[in-house]
Amino acid sequence: MAINHEDAKILWPATRHGQWIAPEYEKGLVSVIIPTYNRAHRIVETMDSVYSQTYRPIEVIVVDDGSTDDTPDVFAGWQSGHSGDPGFRAALLHQENRGAPTARNRGAIESRGEYLDFWDCEDLMHPEKIEKQVLASQRHKADVVVCDVAFLQDQPGDMRKEFHYGTDIERSTGRMDALEACSLGGGWNTLAPFFRRNVVRDAGPWREGLRQTQDCEFNFRACIWANAVAGLGSVLAFERAHTEPGCMSSDRSEQALSSRIEAYNTIRDNLMKCGRMDPPAQSVLYFLFAETMTLALEQDYREVALQACRAAFALIPPDRRLRRIAFRAYLPLIPRLNGRMVIGLSRMFRIANEMARSVGLRRPIQSSGHDLPLSEQGGRRQPAGVPND
Repeated sequence: MAINHEDAKILWPATRHGQWIAPEYEKGLVSVIIPTYNRAHRIVETMDSVYSQTYRPIEVIVVDDGSTDDTPDVFAGWQSGHSGDPGFRAALLHQENRGAPTARNRGAIESRGEYLDFWDCEDLMHPEKIEKQVLASQRHKADVVVCDVAFLQDQPGDMRKEFHYGTDIERSTGRMDALEACSLGGGWNTLAPFFRRNVVRDAGPWREGLRQTQDCEFNFRACIWANAVAGLGSVLAFERAHTEPGCMSSDRSEQALSSRIEAYNTIRDNLMKCGRMDPPAQSVLYFLFAETMTLALEQDYREVALQACRAAFALIPPDRRLRRIAFRAYLPLIPRLNGRMVIGLSRMFRIANEMARSVGLRRPIQSSGHDLPLSEQGGRRQPAGVPND
């Protein structure tokens, strides 16, 4: 979609850096932006996977977010051993410990690439990832290219599960409306999307105050302005299962779950501001709030569960009667019963829903044709106990 860059700024969050990326770029250059914090034991393997790319030219911008380990020395040693490739350059920037979104913004501001790839310091790339995504962007004239992502345990190839972001898009001829594609994937995680510079510039900075779910919020905002998304139905990104101390994505604290709700509220508000709250986006936001409610109930964070329940209820279409009945019942029960009791009630609703479906009483999610079950979107699973009538 053709937009005015100044119009896009209505959704921009503030950044500590006080600026955003310039429109000028080096043609063909891919900027890989990697924030890192105390991951000296992982950064070499990650850098090796970027250096092994079949594509050139590449610049890697690693932003050290105030590490207290030997990250600078480890990076310097790696850099000195990889200085003979004219199509590859790497730099390490330093900042106080302000979080990954602030570090990503710093790297984006310093970047000069026609394409931007936001990465994480402990994850790995397939050797052909960048080459395939650049070619797909050019072939489909797409601002964003999404690939499948697999979780690793300890070694490459030891995969726990996959997120089929690119596969789902590729089934639709390889190119989709950007916002519809982002909704289909539940927002994607950091490793899936590959951006043209123009759409990152229009999307604005990463939201720096979020403890969790910054990638989902940024990707939805970028897809409001992107012309289209292309999908690559193969695993090109490998995300480590986050079990090490300090990994924010595995955090289930009350503060972390509150951050999720803030991110999803921001996505909802942005979509409404731009008149883009269509049925697929509404459906996936319901699911994300409901998933957060379930996680909060499991931890007995009742106020967080109430916030998520209210937000999910507001997104339920009027014709989804069983779902509305269930969530209307949760609202007074959450403050009174413990989380396990509410989840038990949820499972009763789900059993009733399955029985209704078996005798043909289930209605489609939307009349627009976007009736893909939420349990299949982007490899996500329906949270236990959430009604899906």
